[in-house]
Amino acid sequence: MSGQQRPERTPERVEAFIRAFFGPGNTLRPDQDPASVAAQNLAPFLRVLREPSDVPVVLPRRRPDRPDRLIAYVIAYDVAHATVVSELLAAFVGPTYTFFDGLPARLEPNDPVDRAVLDFAGLNTTFTLVSPTRAVEARAWQALQQMQDAVDRRPARSWHVPKPLGRLLAEFDVALAAGDNTASAVVLDQLAASGGLTGSNVAHLRIKRLARLGRDGELLRLAELSDVLAADPPAPIKDAVLAAIYARAMAEPLAVGDLDTASAKLIEDGSLVPQLLRGPLTGIGPEGLCVLALAAWIRQDDNALRRILDDPPTRALLMERVPALIIAIEERHRPQPPRVSEAQQLRDEDQIALAAETQAPTISTWPDLVSALADDRTEAKVALREEAWHDWPPPAPNDQTIADILAGLDNAQSERAWSFVGAFVDADGYRDPAPRSAHELIRNALGYNRFSPGDLAGLVALTEIVLRSAPHRDVYATLLDDLAGDCGRWVGPERANVALDLADLLVRSACPDQEARLRLAVALLAPLCAHSHRLDADLAVFARQLSAELQTGLEWPDEPEDIDTSSSLTQLPPLRVLLYSLDTAALSRASDALGQIAPSLTIHLSHDRAASTQLKQQAQHADLIVLATRCATHAATGFIRSSASDHAIVKEADGSGSASLIRAAVAGMWVAKGGR
Repeated sequence: MSGQQRPERTPERVEAFIRAFFGPGNTLRPDQDPASVAAQNLAPFLRVLREPSDVPVVLPRRRPDRPDRLIAYVIAYDVAHATVVSELLAAFVGPTYTFFDGLPARLEPNDPVDRAVLDFAGLNTTFTLVSPTRAVEARAWQALQQMQDAVDRRPARSWHVPKPLGRLLAEFDVALAAGDNTASAVVLDQLAASGGLTGSNVAHLRIKRLARLGRDGELLRLAELSDVLAADPPAPIKDAVLAAIYARAMAEPLAVGDLDTASAKLIEDGSLVPQLLRGPLTGIGPEGLCVLALAAWIRQDDNALRRILDDPPTRALLMERVPALIIAIEERHRPQPPRVSEAQQLRDEDQIALAAETQAPTISTWPDLVSALADDRTEAKVALREEAWHDWPPPAPNDQTIADILAGLDNAQSERAWSFVGAFVDADGYRDPAPRSAHELIRNALGYNRFSPGDLAGLVALTEIVLRSAPHRDVYATLLDDLAGDCGRWVGPERANVALDLADLLVRSACPDQEARLRLAVALLAPLCAHSHRLDADLAVFARQLSAELQTGLEWPDEPEDIDTSSSLTQLPPLRVLLYSLDTAALSRASDALGQIAPSLTIHLSHDRAASTQLKQQAQHADLIVLATRCATHAATGFIRSSASDHAIVKEADGSGSASLIRAAVAGMWVAKGGR
């Protein structure tokens, strides 16, 4: 079904859907006594379904095996409408009354109710919401009806006013780099529904996202994967696929030098690899090179082996990672340099590949990239698509030059320059910061109202880069006052994670100006204090802690008396938790806060950039794993997932700060408790 076309909702289809939805798998029935309380409660929701409008459909379900749990199915009219519905749900019920991650539900085709919804509304249009307690559940359903009433009263509008394609792509890259995984998924859905990208380009973005999250199995099961690889995709896409194959099939046997087992697994699971043996090696990481080398050895592919082993850096890298393979190749199948007559017989694509490897990239520095983007030159887009910046020195040595270029851009150039923020954040890697460039990009974000979820995650990442550099007092105060001036435009309970991540940065960073810090702290926390009843308990606790640490003087109200404390996470059974992030300070703060929320937790922290024995043991023994993916590599996230036990719950944080880690961990703890 097209993401832009509403499915037809005739009266006949609606009535058939009602019968199926309230059939097997749902103990609720719409045809009960009209005078009953249940029937009267259900009537307004059925009325919305029977009178199509832009009001989201809300329907209740009780499973026969879980009669204590009332599930809300919130159904949009199409994928574009689902983006708006997601924002409505975040505002009305969001993290306050339900477990809600902003993403459409993954409906199960074998479930009769889910099947009815899929047949009626299609994929990626439906959200399912569950509340942790009966008291909260009642308020959630009141909020859902208020949402429907509010949408019904306002003037009709189109849900299909599109953002420019370049703007959406920049939001996706920023969200992915900054680790806001919900935002990257939402923007990806918008891109798929926009019609501005080909199917293969959408698949490229999906592959990049799954690779960042370490979801190797899901990546390799993509139905369109074979077609994508046959079309010679950019190097990052090839590398993502090869790294996933390495993690799933070869990592363990190659780690102990077992070439026979690694070869057998690659033959079994590596049907996609032969078409990747052709082409340059530029942009292929260590795991991908291991896969290509083993495949070339198995196939006795002289051309591929020659290109791999005749490149000194590649050979040295492979000798370090898989010495047994290199020794075996050179002992059993030593490729000879081709004679002139043989060279003439090389396949055309091999000649192209050999030539490509000897050509220097048109753009090879960050200043050149920013200038080329500002001028809208094609080579800049190619450099970003191919992620050529991985081979460049980091931005830090050219920080002032980059900042000067950014400061001199006009409106149109600034819009185009924002598209490199994702690469800039990724290249930072929590190592040498480039604070002047980051500060100019923050000015760009604030000046052009970049307050979408993904852009806000990028704003936190850029602020962290500046504060990590221990800026001078004047720079510090200017930055914080700039941020405080725009807080009123986005801070609220539905963006509590972002506000608390920023507030936590203030606590964790050096403070040369207490007054400037206090001004921003109040701007971030006062709106949350005023609406503290809409914060989940874990975020409310952390907000109070931050408010006290930052000495805001805010008076936080007492917890409502009707909150059901029987569901307190203090009653959790002992759980082993692994928190993973490259931000060690955020890890420590999140661990301390979680220890107060649930004292029974045994928490381990990891910031390893690649596979290690300790990380493997921690992942194997963890009941709950929380991943912050900002600047993380597939080598780490994929390794953690592949090492995790079958019973482990894996959650991805929407950001890299302490609040994001806490929020994801608490969501996982509720799953462990059986509340979702």
